[in-house]
Amino acid sequence: MLGLNGKNIRHHFMGVYGKVVQIRELVDVIDQVFDSVNKVGDIGKAMLGPRKASAKKLDKLR
Repeated sequence: MLGLNGKNIRHHFMGVYGKVVQIRELVDVIDQVFDSVNKVGDIGKAMLGPRKASAKKLDKLR
């Protein structure tokens, strides 16, 4: 049977804490990626200008 002592418990929780920190960092990076993609989409829409009325009519027919 595995003996429980302070050293083993501390080692276990430090490992868990390390994984939690890594997951937080990963979530932050993914959030930044989605923000960047959203900004690129907004820039692209601004560069193309407003949609023409004929394009809106075609969308309604679909």
